[in-house]
This record gives sequence, C-alpha cells and structure tokens, in this order.
Amino acid sequence: MAKDFHDKPYDAGTIAKLRIFEFYAQEWIPVFISQPQPKFTEMHIFDFFSGPGTDSEGVHGSPLRILDQLRRYYDKGMAGWSKITIVAHLFDEDQEKSVQLGSILQRPEWKIPGVQIDCKPLAFREALSANQGLLSNPRIAKLLIIDQCGVDEVSDAVFKELISFPTTDFIFFLSSSTLHRFRDHPAIKQKIQKPEDSYDVYREAFEYYRKLIPQGDQVFLGRFSIRKRSNIYGLIFGSRHPLGIHKFLQVAWANDEIAGEANFDIERENIAPNEMVLPFEEMRPNKIREFEAELEDSLRAGEMQSEADVVRFCIEAGMTCQHSTPVLKKLKSQEVVELNFQVPDIRSFKLPRPIRVRS
Repeated sequence: MAKDFHDKPYDAGTIAKLRIFEFYAQEWIPVFISQPQPKFTEMHIFDFFSGPGTDSEGVHGSPLRILDQLRRYYDKGMAGWSKITIVAHLFDEDQEKSVQLGSILQRPEWKIPGVQIDCKPLAFREALSANQGLLSNPRIAKLLIIDQCGVDEVSDAVFKELISFPTTDFIFFLSSSTLHRFRDHPAIKQKIQKPEDSYDVYREAFEYYRKLIPQGDQVFLGRFSIRKRSNIYGLIFGSRHPLGIHKFLQVAWANDEIAGEANFDIERENIAPNEMVLPFEEMRPNKIREFEAELEDSLRAGEMQSEADVVRFCIEAGMTCQHSTPVLKKLKSQEVVELNFQVPDIRSFKLPRPIRVRS
C-alpha cells in the first residue's frame, strides 16, 4: 500500500482490512468488561500505525473504529466498565498524522467516559520499547493492532517478542512488498509451488511464522487474505489463549462463509454464499467437506478423547467449533461416540467434557 493512502478514499481492500480489525475489537472488548468483577484490572488497546484517523472522505480508520467499539460498550452499560482501567494507545511515527488524529479526538463524540487516550507520534520499535512494562504484565489484557503499511516491522525477533507477551492478542498486516520478499526467502522459496500465486506465497509465509513458535509453547495463529486489485495482502493473528483464536476465526468466517480465509474466492470454487443452502453436496465448500471427513475419521479412530481435542482440531484446521457440530451429531446418533455436548465450548478447554468411542 502506498505510504500516503490516507490522502485518498480507502479502497475495498483497505475497508476489508479495517473491518477485520474492528470486528475483532468488537469481540475482544466484552471479554474483559462483561462481568461485575473483571478478572483483569487494566485493558490496553494499541494501534501502532494509527494514521490521521480517516481517509480523504472522512471514512474512519482503525483508531476511530476501535474507539467506536469502546463507546458502543460504554453505551450498553457493561457491568465491569467502571471496574477496569481502559487505555487506547494510538501511535504513528508521522508527527503530522498524529497531530491530525489528536485534533479529531478533541471532538465531543470521542470523549468516552472511562477511556484514557494516549495519542502521540512514536515509531513502532520505540513504542514497543516504551511500553515493555505494560506488555509484559500478565495482569493486563492487551490487544495489538500492527497495520504496517508498506514496511516490514515484524521481523523474526519482533514476532518472537509478540508471542512472548502474556495475555496479549495481536493482528499484523503483511503488505504485498513484504510478501514479495518472502517469495525469495531461502527458508520458504523451495516450498512455494506457484511463485506467481501471491496466496501460495502468503500461505507459506504463515507457516514460516508458525515454525518460529518454540516447541511446546501454546500460541495459536490465524490468517486472513485480502485482495486489492491484482495483489494479495495478508493478516496474521496471534493469541496465547484458545478463546482469542476462536473469536478471530468467528470474525474470519463471518467475512468469508466459503473458507473463512479471505475477502475473495480463495479456493476458486465459484460458490456464492446463498448457494450453500441448496441440498447438493457440490454446493458445500471443499474446505468444510474435507474438515468433516477428517474429523469423523479421527473420532472413529479414537483419537479424540475429550472436548479439548475437538477444539484443538478445529483451531488447527482454521474452523470454528460450530463446524464440528454436524459430525458430532451424526456419530452420536449412529451410536459411534458417547458425549454430552453438541458444540464444543472453548471455555471448557482446561476442564473438557469426555468423548468415549463405543467398541
């Protein structure tokens, strides 16, 4: 993306990206303010590339969309709102853009009771360094939006730092220029079957990040592709908690009913969402059919001992827990398995309900 893309109307690809940021914030915020006695004492949202706040036509960028969601939950009167410190950190290394955003935030509609706003010109690496205390604190809930437009700030070292932060979810953007560099990366170049296919490069880039996670470390990653004209861009999501990745996958599938991965027909199946209601197997996306077949085989083979095993299987396949319901229902009705739930509950991950395969 061009460095000055804020000076023009946002295109469809940028809007799609902003919607993912906004919808994830919408899912993330109530986790920490819905209860009368919140588990965390503080909630911090970081937007490291906030820009001036809008495009040339006044369409909201990421910082105002985040604040919009905070205002929405304030208006709802969430039970824990007044019991937790809420801070929105809005940074950008471009001082002029930061000043523009600061001017917008002086308007009455952005004065949200209970929300502190930290808006200043600060480069990404400087912001990470300046906020190490917050980012490393396990008693603080954190959401990091890293919309690195046209630059590659999330190096291997930075990625490892991001996944080390406790109680932290993050989303970062991979520009087409970053993906071009991945195309020539010696660690993944030999694995790319179609170098001219941007999505093939993005898929391998995602796997590259996955392999940076230390063995035995519980970090869940998700992805979403965005097409902008002939280019494909990517979002990478990370969380140390299964609820985080589950909510990201819900957002992804809400934006792509066919594969939960992109704002375009990534599987080249030519299936429209309204055609999925037709009673024909060929009208069901390949990804869903393959997932159901693999899950059924695993259940029949006795590889799933509990609800947590199904949750983990769904996450690794990029599916929501709801996607497992038809298979669980089918095998229970056929008396292949015994279980006392219809949809795996992500909140039961640590104390899962058992699954028993009938002999």
